[in-house]
Amino acid sequence: MRAAFIGKTLDGHYGNGVTWTEAYLENGRLDYRESRRKAVGDWSFHGHIFCTFYDGPLLNGGCWTAIKVSANCYEFYLAGLSPDPPFEDGAPGMAQRWNARGWRQEEPSTCHEKPSV
Repeated sequence: MRAAFIGKTLDGHYGNGVTWTEAYLENGRLDYRESRRKAVGDWSFHGHIFCTFYDGPLLNGGCWTAIKVSANCYEFYLAGLSPDPPFEDGAPGMAQRWNARGWRQEEPSTCHEKPSV
């Protein structure tokens, strides 16, 4: 995941259809954009768990298990809402359903399924 995300910009959508763009800078910072919200923050890895947390009160962030489902399509599953361990593959009580899908912006998306609302 480090090679797939770091230094790249991902486009994606949440399960509810809201689209987003997030750039993961080499220095551990990130830049998040969607139609109504913008934020900057930090990314980190804890083993295979990928965490994104934002500066300021607008967005909190969380930790994610990212699974590559095709050549340029990743599904993000909630692994925790805190920047501190323990991290899990699917937090207790959370549906085992992807929260977001994303793909590297500079390549064609291979996420063919559209969200249904």
